This record gives sequence, structure tokens and C-alpha cells, in this order.
Amino acid sequence: MIIINRYYVVTQVIYRVNLTVDQESRLEFFTSFPKDPIHKGSLQLRTGALIGLPSNFYYRSVNDVESNSILVGQEIIDWSSSAGEELQNALVLSDKAKAFAIAREIFYVKSFGVHINTVMQTCSLLLAYTSGSVLNDRFLLTLRLKPWARFSVFSLIAVAWLSVYIVVNDTVQCLYDNSVDESAAKLRKIYAEGGFEYYNAVLRRNHALRTLLGSRGKRQFTNYGNVVSVWRNPSVQLTSRRDNLLKYLKEYEDEAETVAAADDDVKQTDTEAA
Repeated sequence: MIIINRYYVVTQVIYRVNLTVDQESRLEFFTSFPKDPIHKGSLQLRTGALIGLPSNFYYRSVNDVESNSILVGQEIIDWSSSAGEELQNALVLSDKAKAFAIAREIFYVKSFGVHINTVMQTCSLLLAYTSGSVLNDRFLLTLRLKPWARFSVFSLIAVAWLSVYIVVNDTVQCLYDNSVDESAAKLRKIYAEGGFEYYNAVLRRNHALRTLLGSRGKRQFTNYGNVVSVWRNPSVQLTSRRDNLLKYLKEYEDEAETVAAADDDVKQTDTEAA
């Protein structure tokens, strides 16, 4: 685990998430090229899991941003522009924001997402085959229809079940998104604060990219920084995930107020008794 030696936040998060020795040995980190953290595999498998952290997770200040090597749309960025400055600031994350993102990815690979996705794919294939077979036997499609017509019918069945799989898969993914955010936020209040900061930074980054990419950026990102998705909901919108973190922060604050109120009642009772 090379990054652990170079980046102490990962070690702290692994300790806080409370991975077993066996799970830790099957978890590896690497530097990824996509702009967001990624994960592959599962700690529930013997093969383990991989988590990729983007290069900006090594930035400690805006001076660390590799301005000469970062291109947007294969073009050099004007870092003096308002969008360039916004992007530069959004790329630099605090340790608590990085800790939340890393914890989130660990909770992803701790889940049974790989198993569930495999089951859903298998069920979709079996149901598509069974539907086609039953339809063919009941209506004698082999005898009544020409080959091209049968191909059209079976293609429609396949597309229908593929659509069902996509809808169910997106729904399950959204459930996982909310679940891992909650799990990471519930580790400690500082993780909830880091999560709110992290999603704010991602939204600012996307907003800057929307401006820098021109017309292409408007097709990729909304004015708020969410990823444009017309036909599907592959993940929870970033603004919703940020708002969920605010909710968890409010719960921490309410809990602190409840404890403080209880302490005041105890002190008042002691004073009256005295």
C-alpha cells in the first residue's frame, strides 16, 4: 500500500473505519486519472479491492496545483480567469474532506455491491431468455414468423429486460450512495464536516469546468455543478448528497445541545439540593 506511506490520512481513515487485518491486507490504493475517487472489487471477495485517489488528493495548497500539466478540453487553462481561480481553489481539499472521500470509498468496497450487481445481471439474462422461450412456445413464433420478425420480437424482449436492469441498477446504486455517505458521516462529526466541504468543492469544480469547456461544459454540468443526466439516474445528485451531509451535521448539533441541556439540569438540581 504505497500511498499509505506517503499519505497519512489514508492510515487514519482505515483505523477509524475499523477494518480487520484480513480486509486491510486485501485493500490497495493507487493514483487514478479520473477527477473523482474510484473503486473496484470488494473486500467481501478473496481478490480484494482497489481504490483510486486522484492526484489532487496530494495537494496541500494552491501552490501544489500542477497548473502546467492540467488541461481542460485539451487546452491550457487561463488560471487568472475567475473560472480558473475557482477550479484551482476547488482542487485543493482539506484533510477532513479527503478523509471523508476515502472513508466513503472504503464503505463502497466493504459492501456486497459486486455480488448484488452480478445477481441482477444473471437474473435479467435468465428472465429475458425465459420470456422469449415462453412467448415462442405459446404463440408458435418459429412457425408463424419469418426469421427477421422473430429476431425483432426477441430483440424487443431483450431491450425491455435491459431497461428493467438499468432502472433497478440505478436505484440500487442511489441507495448505496446514500448509505456510504451516512456511514462515513456517522464515524465522527469531523467526517460529516469533511463530506459537506468535499461535495461543495466538487460542485465548485464542476461549475468551473462548465465555464471553461464552453458549450460542451453546459451539456455535461448544470449551473449548480451537478452532472447532467437526461434518461438515467446513475447516482444521487451532488447537491442532494451535500444537503444530506448538512442533515447529519444538524443531528450532531442537536445531540450536543441535548447533552448540554442535560448537564445544565444536573447542575441546577445539585444547586437546589445544596
